[in-house]
Amino acid sequence: MISLSEIKCIVIDVDGTITSKDNTLDLNAIEMLRKLKRDIGLKVILASGNAYPVLMGLARYIGGIDYVIAENGGVMGLNGEIEVIGDKKIGEKAREIIKRELGDILIESWQCMYRLVDFSFKVKHGIEWEYAYKKTMEVLSRMIPEAKAVFSGVAIHVSDRRVNKGVALKRVMEKWNLKRENVMAIGDSDVDVEMLMEAGFSVAVANASENAKRVA
Repeated sequence: MISLSEIKCIVIDVDGTITSKDNTLDLNAIEMLRKLKRDIGLKVILASGNAYPVLMGLARYIGGIDYVIAENGGVMGLNGEIEVIGDKKIGEKAREIIKRELGDILIESWQCMYRLVDFSFKVKHGIEWEYAYKKTMEVLSRMIPEAKAVFSGVAIHVSDRRVNKGVALKRVMEKWNLKRENVMAIGDSDVDVEMLMEAGFSVAVANASENAKRVA
C-alpha cells in the first residue's frame, strides 16, 4: 500500500482540474499548489493539452513549477529546455488531413501555430462534439492509422498515437530518479488516463470523465 508520506512529486492537469467552470484559474487550487511547494517541498509538474508557450506562461505566473508537460505529452521541459516526444511528421500530416477532410465541422485552434506534435481543433457551432470526434477517428483510421484522436473535454487533438501524458511522465520520473510511489497525479479527462495509471497515487476530480475515474 502506498503511503502519502512517500510522495515527492505532484503532476496535475490544467483545464477542468485547476480551472473553474468559466475557464479561469481556480485560485484555491493555485494556492494549494503553492502551499505544497512551500510547506512540503514537493516538485510540481503541470501537464496539459495546451501548447508549450501557454504552459510556460502559466508556470511563470503561478510560481514554483518545476516542469511542464505540454501537448498531451508531446512536448516537455522548462524555460529553454524542450524535449519533443513522438513523430512531428505524423502530427503534421494528421493535421492537414483533418483540415482538408473535416473543415466543415472542425476549426483549427489558434494554438496550432505554436504546436509541434499534437494539433487541436474546436468543434464548429451547432456540431455535436461526439459526432465530430467519431468522424475524426474514422478519417484518421482510414488515412493515417499511425495517428490518433483524443477529446480533452475542451478540444479534439490529433497526434502520433505513441504520444500521451503517461509516456512523458515516465520520462520525467526517470530523469528525476522517482519511483511510482513517489508520484501523485491529478486529472479529469480521458487524456489524463495514462498519466493517472503511471503515477503510484492518482486522483480524478469530481467532474472527471468516467474513464479517468475508473483508473484513479
